[in-house]
Amino acid sequence: MKEQIPDFQSIMHPILDLLGDGQPHTSQDVLAQLAKRFNLTDEHLLVMVPSGQQPLFKNRVTWAISYLKNAGLLQYAKRGVYQITKDGQAVLQEGINYINLAYLKKFDAYKAWQSTFAQAEEKNTAIVAEEILKTPEELIGESLARVNDKIATDLLEIIKSKTPAQFEKLVLLLLNAMGYGMMEEKAFEVVGKSGDYGIDGIIYQDKLGIDRIYVQAKKWNDNKIQSKEIRDFIGSLSLRGTNKGVFITTSQFTDDALRTASMNPQNTIILIDGKKLTDFAIQFNVGVQVKKQYELKDVDQDFLDEL
Repeated sequence: MKEQIPDFQSIMHPILDLLGDGQPHTSQDVLAQLAKRFNLTDEHLLVMVPSGQQPLFKNRVTWAISYLKNAGLLQYAKRGVYQITKDGQAVLQEGINYINLAYLKKFDAYKAWQSTFAQAEEKNTAIVAEEILKTPEELIGESLARVNDKIATDLLEIIKSKTPAQFEKLVLLLLNAMGYGMMEEKAFEVVGKSGDYGIDGIIYQDKLGIDRIYVQAKKWNDNKIQSKEIRDFIGSLSLRGTNKGVFITTSQFTDDALRTASMNPQNTIILIDGKKLTDFAIQFNVGVQVKKQYELKDVDQDFLDEL
């Protein structure tokens, strides 16, 4: 799906061609016409950048427009409205069908922008061609994803080395950090022991303990959770008069186990495997700590419009 969305350099010439009529075009109009030109479906337009904060296609269009403006080929007629310039019209008259960053370097406006704001980009001659096709948000998101993958691998190995009791406590702390349970001392209870009927922990959703979420935690290294374990968990929930539970493992679930958990709509059984476990742990800062923070900023157009 993502591969069918054009990179931001491939979008540059179509944008200029679209603005070739000399009339102002709104950002919504530009996006809609470009999506139609590239035969993008609603599913394509829902694909997000790695951070999940903006649609990928919109992000790439925004950067393509920014580079074209920096080269003096288009201008912002007003907020969210774009219009081609004389230099942009001249480019269309050249009869070329592709514009990229290398082409933009011929324009004085682009050179001036680079010398003022893009020294780091100019010096980084080690950037590979594949990365040049991606916007800064994409590169940041993918770099962060690679860091998190490494953290997740290390974290899962450490969790697997813990005792079953320590693992049970960790998963309850994680669920509590995710917003399940009261924000009080008695938010959860580790109950995993002989005679616990397959329940390792309880999340208390209210002060009286009427609304509860039952948890089973399996610290397995390699073996996958089978359908039998899910059926036994459902049976344990039934003995306690409930049909709501969370099954967490450091391993994985077989396809049969996944089907067993979902085949009965009367039961709400949430399955969390080792990958999801570490993803949640990183997201909610359980077992990890923030080493350094970076802020990604953008122009506050509303503030500037009110000056």
